[in-house]
Amino acid sequence: MDATTQNLATTAANAAQTTAPAAGSATGAATHAATNAAAANNGWVLTLVIWIVVVGAIFGFLWQRGYLVRIRDYCAETQEELKKCTWPSIDELKGSTVVVMLTIFLLGLFTVSMDWVLSMVIRLIT
Repeated sequence: MDATTQNLATTAANAAQTTAPAAGSATGAATHAATNAAAANNGWVLTLVIWIVVVGAIFGFLWQRGYLVRIRDYCAETQEELKKCTWPSIDELKGSTVVVMLTIFLLGLFTVSMDWVLSMVIRLIT
């Protein structure tokens, strides 16, 4: 028994115990548990149907307006442009990465030092 089925069975059993008559009718409890399980299953199916309808409506709208053709053309043009690009070699990529890391370090150092200097100036003023 998987976790979802076990949770449904436990929920149904708890609901049957709390709503069963005082005399304790087993048939009424079983019917109530089956009704709860069916309602939980119907809620899941209804949610799935709603999502299918929403996605279908969006797809239909995009198709009717011609947006799907535009997206397809955009992807094809992008693919063609990327074929024209020249990609860096491993050595060029490593060199560029070092330059970027060094620049970030220097910018961070500058920001921290300016923050420290300005905080000292503000302390002197106040």
